[in-house]
Formats: sequence, structure tokens, C-alpha cells
Amino acid sequence: MKKKVLIVFKYLRANWNPYVIKKFSNYYETEYLYISEYKNKNFTEIVEDINRLIEQKNIQIVVFDVDYFKFINFFFIKKIISEIKILITGDDSELHEINSITASSCDLILSHCPLSVLKYKEKGYQAYQIHFDNGEIIKNKLIKKEFDVLFFGNVTQDRKEFLNYIENKGISLKNIGYESGSGLPIDELLKFISKSKIVLNLSKSRTVKSVKSYTSENIYKFLYTFKGRIIIAGLNGAACVSEYSPGQELIFTNDEVPTFFTKEECVKILKKLLSDNELLAKCTNSFNSKTEKLFEDKINFLPIYNAIEKIEKRKVKLFNIPYWYLRISAKSILLRNLKLSNIIKSVYHFHIIFSIIKNSNIFIKFLIILESIINILWYSLLFTLKSKK
Repeated sequence: MKKKVLIVFKYLRANWNPYVIKKFSNYYETEYLYISEYKNKNFTEIVEDINRLIEQKNIQIVVFDVDYFKFINFFFIKKIISEIKILITGDDSELHEINSITASSCDLILSHCPLSVLKYKEKGYQAYQIHFDNGEIIKNKLIKKEFDVLFFGNVTQDRKEFLNYIENKGISLKNIGYESGSGLPIDELLKFISKSKIVLNLSKSRTVKSVKSYTSENIYKFLYTFKGRIIIAGLNGAACVSEYSPGQELIFTNDEVPTFFTKEECVKILKKLLSDNELLAKCTNSFNSKTEKLFEDKINFLPIYNAIEKIEKRKVKLFNIPYWYLRISAKSILLRNLKLSNIIKSVYHFHIIFSIIKNSNIFIKFLIILESIINILWYSLLFTLKSKK
């Protein structure tokens, strides 16, 4: 009899959630919920509802979707009653500082990026790489390659300039990227990839604002991050030419995924591959073969399944939880469903705030309690006024 899994998502993302659900469903009976649907419930009510569901359905494993969502934090996860708790992250390069603290409430970490996996292992976590997008091998070698080079993904100003440069140098580029929204439906996207000789991957993080550090100023203009479009390209029969990222360097050789740092290097590589059919075929075949061996759905999830079945209860113990994390957590607990009409419920949640700061020094306790009082008064008024508009 299969074990039961509950996946706690932040909110619905049509091009992401279904694939996470499918990967677990191959091995477990899988339930899921979205925190965004708990619109009129506070921290305690949400925790109680989830624990009630876990008990009613006899769920043994709970998976938490944490990226860019401060509500699902260390203290929230600690309140959830489950035999095994798993954290999943797809944007850990930007969020590792906060995610690695949240992770200490979990038994297992699943990350999209191989470099991120090593960072967690360095801290003592059990961590595995998981591919979050479609992991089926649906390529068809008989499909006619209509496009020389394909780009898809978010088109930032930096990327727009890069793509324009490539086209101006005579490269035939099919750009199906987007500047707002989320791009093409996945089925249409996969058809474009299958019809393309080469997928171009740009690995720089999107904007300065997206590289958010919680413990220091924003210092770096961008990060070189591992992108899922590399794997999607390999599973759908295209070659991939990629901007450098240390994550991909851990998996692929330069012969499998030719790599560049500058737009000039990119053009040189593309022209070389497109002018030599034998070289392009060799590159494509070796890249596709490795991608299939590592990232096809069942193959990719099998070591994760084995780790869950033989879970080692060795959670990482923190020396302390930093002030900035306590502030974020306290605010997310108190401000959930906050209005003047239910301000008493928020005041009631101060017993949770006291519990999360009990091991802090007196100065930190004072600052967080003071800020929490101010937050309750200010935001209850602000949210009430907004709801009346």
C-alpha cells in the first residue's frame, strides 16, 4: 500500500504545480492544497486545518513549497504534525540564506540546482536534485527542425539587448520569450523545442531586485543560476548552448552543453554548430542521452524515493535563529487575515511570538515585540481601509 503525501503549495502555478504533483504521484498517493485559498484564516487556523487534514487522511509525508513565501517558515513547518517533512525550492540561488534556516525544520531538501544541493549538504542536510518541469521524454527525431536557434523565458532588458546582438550577427533566432505573464502553455512550448536545432539558455538572474539578501545590502548585479530550460531542451531533442552557470558545470561537459560568457563567444559557438551538421548532431546526441539518463521523471525521482523510504532523522540544529528571520516570521504570523474586526485574534498570536523569541537576548525580544505591536495597529487599520474600497 502506497504512503500518502500532502504537498503544501503557496498558490496555483499552472506550469509548475502539476509536474511536482505528478512526480510524487508516481510513487505515492498524493494530496495537495494552496495556502492562497485560506483567505479568511489566520496562522493558527491554517495550521489546525492542515493538521486535521493530515489526521483524517492518514498522511505520513508533507512537502512544503517555500520560495518567495515568508508565511511557510521554520515556525509554521514545526507546527505541522507529520512523520516526514520535505522542503522544495526552485530558486534557491536567490533565497538560500532564508531557505537554509527554514530547512532545519525538515528532514529532506529537494532543490532544482545541483550547486544548491551541495550547499545544503555542506550544512549537514540530506539534499537531492529534482527537476520540477515536465520530465517526460517526448522528443521525436523525425520532427523537422524548422528553427536554428530558439529562446524562451523572461525577456529582461539585458536579455533583449543580448538577443538583438545575436540576430544582428546573422543568427536565425526564434524568440518566443515574454516580458510579462508566464509565456506559452507547456504543450506549445515543447513543440517549439522539438522543432528547434538549438535552445539558447541565458543564465543570469533577471534583475538586481530579484537578488535579495536578507543579511546584507544588494551587492551583486546578477547571479549565474542553473535554469530548467537546459533540461527541457535535452528531453525534447534539441541541443543547448548556454551562458555559464556553476550548476550546469557540475552536470554537463562543454562538449555536451557548449558554454559562453560573452555575446561574442555565444555567436561564435552558434555559427560553428550551425555550419557543421556532424558536430551539431554529435553535440545534440550526447547532451540528449545524458539528460534522459539523469532527468527522466522516474529516473530522477528514484533516489529521492529511496531516501524518503529510508529517511535518516538527522535534522540540522541551528546555533541560533538570526534577528532578521525572527522579524520576518513574526510579521507573517501576525498579519495573516488581519483587520480591525479580528485584532483580538492577532493579539492572541503573541503567545506564538513569545515562543519564537524565547531563546533570544533581551534586546532582540524588545525590538520584535515593539515592532509586532506597531505592525498590528498599523496594518489592521490599513487592511480594513483597503477592504472597504
